[in-house]
Amino acid sequence: MPNIGPLLWDIVRNVALVGIGAYLTTRLPTIRRTLTASEYRLLDRIILAMVFGAFSAFGNWIGIPVMGSFANTRIVGPVAGGLLGGPLVGIGAGIIGAIPRYFMGGFTMWAAVLANIVAGCISGLVHKKCGAQRINLKVALATALLCEIVLKVLVLTLSKPFSAAWELEKVIALPTITANSLAVGLFIYIVRDVFAEQEKAQARSAQQAIRMLQQTSGFMHKGLNNDTAGNVAQIIYRETNAAAVAITDTEKVLAFVGAGADHHRPGQPILTGATKQAIKDRRTIIINNKNEVGCPDKGCQLTAVVAVPLIVSDELVGSIKLYKSGNEVISSYEAELIRGIADFLSLQLAQRKLVEQQMLLAQAEYNMLKAQINPHFLFNTLGTIRAMTRIDPSAARALIKDLSDFLRKVLNREEEIISLREELETVRTYVRIQCERFQDRLRFFEHIPEELLDCRVPVFSLQPLVENAVKHGVSPKKTGGTVVLRAWKDQDDLCIAVEDDGVGFSAAKRETSGGIGLYNVHKRLQILYGNRYGLRIESAEKEGTRVIIRLPEVRAGVVA
Repeated sequence: MPNIGPLLWDIVRNVALVGIGAYLTTRLPTIRRTLTASEYRLLDRIILAMVFGAFSAFGNWIGIPVMGSFANTRIVGPVAGGLLGGPLVGIGAGIIGAIPRYFMGGFTMWAAVLANIVAGCISGLVHKKCGAQRINLKVALATALLCEIVLKVLVLTLSKPFSAAWELEKVIALPTITANSLAVGLFIYIVRDVFAEQEKAQARSAQQAIRMLQQTSGFMHKGLNNDTAGNVAQIIYRETNAAAVAITDTEKVLAFVGAGADHHRPGQPILTGATKQAIKDRRTIIINNKNEVGCPDKGCQLTAVVAVPLIVSDELVGSIKLYKSGNEVISSYEAELIRGIADFLSLQLAQRKLVEQQMLLAQAEYNMLKAQINPHFLFNTLGTIRAMTRIDPSAARALIKDLSDFLRKVLNREEEIISLREELETVRTYVRIQCERFQDRLRFFEHIPEELLDCRVPVFSLQPLVENAVKHGVSPKKTGGTVVLRAWKDQDDLCIAVEDDGVGFSAAKRETSGGIGLYNVHKRLQILYGNRYGLRIESAEKEGTRVIIRLPEVRAGVVA
């Protein structure tokens, strides 16, 4: 039995060199970006074939002469390349590594050249079955072992004389099979570390993006202005490693946070050429050169920028920018992050625009004197329904029916004057909806004489009063409260009162506590019946509110 100890030691040393080379190579940004690409392009495969081919060629040059041939790590390149990049990379690396082996000669030359290409093909087929991200140490070691066995078979089959090939393999088979299999495993382990870092970075990036979207959600529903832009810019600046963050409209700076805030002031015209270009061309601009950033202030510290336009329904409304300083550059992740935030903010602005259009349409289609529906009531009701669908679906269905009945009465009501009985149905539907929202914090009672139910009242004259009692009286009170609806006859007039034991308000706050709904009801009554009719409000802080509506007593069949 030949002494293979010194040979094994030399091969292990070469394996260590391959490991060091693999580690250093995977630190290169271009190689890391190529290895971690979600889908390899042709250029990516060519790059990987050249890299792993270089490792194969290097394995030839550090080979150890043994009995007219060489013990080397040449096969590591095509096997690792095929496992990570597929057949094209493996075969390409095998061919690159086979070229210097051809010129090195030796009686095993043809077997070594062919084995290098076959090894790349075998490992490439393993890649197609498993995928680069799922290649583990077990698969890598098994593939390397198979390729080494194929190499040995080819050497014994193609090399002449056979006796020399046999004697050679008796010496180098065990060391090379062991060392090269371990080398491939080491290479894959190092690359898997790159994949693991990529996954961690993606996880951190996703968490960061989610945090920022959650924090910025809702701001743009108030429109793009100095306040909303300032809040969003502060969030982005806090969550990123940016030197500065800015948001503009199409002409001036709305918000600027970070380095350069002394001369990039809100309200001033846009200074940087990068922003002007992004707005003019309606596309993302990435600049990593201070001069090209284009700030006219010579002392400006900002040296790199990504500027993304804000486009809403094909209308340019502004831009959002992230700056770097010193030697820092804009990374591809940061560019994608700002693009994503810009898209999200544009979507919010588009939703706001849509809501505004819908509100304008509603105002054009419906007479506000005929029906006052507070938008907050609709939003809160829909929110209540959404919450109840998870905990009590049957109650949610009932609430949806109440809401649809309520809206049907609002939207389909054609007559201006209806019976008190019909008006009460609308009020009761509204109250049932609010009771679901406030639960035991809201109590409602009626004291309506039967003989008054046929009296005629303007449509939606009572619902705004009850809504006002709930919104401004009961809702602000921690313990909730009671709303009472009363009706009585005063000589020839019909009086209806809506009372609550809520927070109440002082005389000084009366103008802001009733809202447009009560004002319109009052004006409608005066227009319909004259100035002696309308509303009277009685309220005191912490004691509650009483709103009394007075109108002439008119029954069905009688014209007022």
